[in-house]
Amino acid sequence: MLDTTVYVDAQKTARLPGALVAALAAAPLLHSAVALSELAAGLGLLDPAHPGTPGARAAIEAVLARIAPERIVEPSAGAWIEAALVGGILARTQGLPKVERRKLLNDALMFMSAGEAGAVLVSRNRADFDLLLRFRPEIRLWLYDNPQTLPVASP
Repeated sequence: MLDTTVYVDAQKTARLPGALVAALAAAPLLHSAVALSELAAGLGLLDPAHPGTPGARAAIEAVLARIAPERIVEPSAGAWIEAALVGGILARTQGLPKVERRKLLNDALMFMSAGEAGAVLVSRNRADFDLLLRFRPEIRLWLYDNPQTLPVASP
């Protein structure tokens, strides 16, 4: 299952770590409804007057159009409750500002729904998912480094 960072990195840098590309090509992909909603929200946030908007819009729309609905995983009611609880605990214990809490909730939702689906969640967001692993270490996660710096995958 792909975190939003994977879609962004694939579009922005046009490259992902080689081991990750090979693994994604060989495995059936699942897509998080949460990650797709973050991409769709990005469409709404684009400035129509900015010269880069048409290209960005086309790229995001193309990604969303390629995804088969049956490959989309939605968080269950249980995932929502657990993600909210864990997200709240982490927001409090880590002293997160309000603006960061929603992002953490979305990450927790992806994390919990990947666990429910038995999927490996792929992300570059090491900071949030390392924290979430403290609560559910059995959920499988593949974290990779920023492709603009070190294109190395870490299973």
